[in-house]
Amino acid sequence: MKNYRSFFSLIFAVFLGSLSPVLSQSLEFTKSPKGPVNFDLDIDVAKINLYVKNVSSSPVKIWVTMDTSKISPSHRAYFCWEQCYSFGVVDARDIAGGKPITLKPGQDTNAFTAYVDHYAVFNEPKEGVSVLDFAFFNEEDPSDRISISLTFNVGNVSSIYEVKTSKSEAIYWNSTTQSLFIDPSFNDADIVLTSVNGSQITYNQSIPIDVSSGVYGYVITEKTGSMQRGMISIIR
Repeated sequence: MKNYRSFFSLIFAVFLGSLSPVLSQSLEFTKSPKGPVNFDLDIDVAKINLYVKNVSSSPVKIWVTMDTSKISPSHRAYFCWEQCYSFGVVDARDIAGGKPITLKPGQDTNAFTAYVDHYAVFNEPKEGVSVLDFAFFNEEDPSDRISISLTFNVGNVSSIYEVKTSKSEAIYWNSTTQSLFIDPSFNDADIVLTSVNGSQITYNQSIPIDVSSGVYGYVITEKTGSMQRGMISIIR
C-alpha cells in the first residue's frame, strides 16, 4: 500500500511541476491597443504606450526586446523602458547602460513607450505601415514572458499593398562575384538592407554595395507600392 502511495505522490508531484510554468506567469498588459493605431503624417513621431503589471506575489525584474523585421523601410524605431534606447537597439541587455525595471507585487507601470520615427530615414515624413513585436520577460525566468505586436499606420496607408514574403531566389549574395543578385523583375524596385543592429543600406545597382558579413533583412518596394520581405546571408 505504501508503494502505491509513493507512486501516486510522485505522479502528483510531476503533475504539479508540469504546471509550474503556467502558475508562475507573473506579467500582464493592463492597457494596450486592440488593433492598429493610426497617426497623421504631420506628427513629429508616432508613439504607443503600454501598461505592464506584475501579477505575482514576488518582485520581478523585467527586460524588453524588440523585433523590427516588419518595420517599413521608410521608418526607424526605438523604445523607452523607463530609460530610452537609441535607434538600432533591439535588446536592452546588449547596452552597457541597459537595465531591467523591477516591479513590486501588484505594481502596474506605464514606463514603456514604443516609437516609430517616419522622418529619420529620408529627413522628411514618409507614410507607411510598421509592425513592431515586443517581448517582456522575467530576468530570473525568461520563459515567464508576455508578448505583443504593435501596428503603426502612419499617414494614408490605404494604398499600401499587403506585405508579402519574398521568394528566396528574388535576391541573394553571390559569393563568387561578391555582389548581390537581384531578380530582373525587381530592376526598378527600391531595395533596402537592414542589419541585425538596425543600420540600413539602400541598394543601388550602379554603385557597388559595401556591407560586412552577416545576416540582413531586406525589403523590396516596387513602383506599384507592393512590398516583399526576406532574409539574406552575406559572407565575405
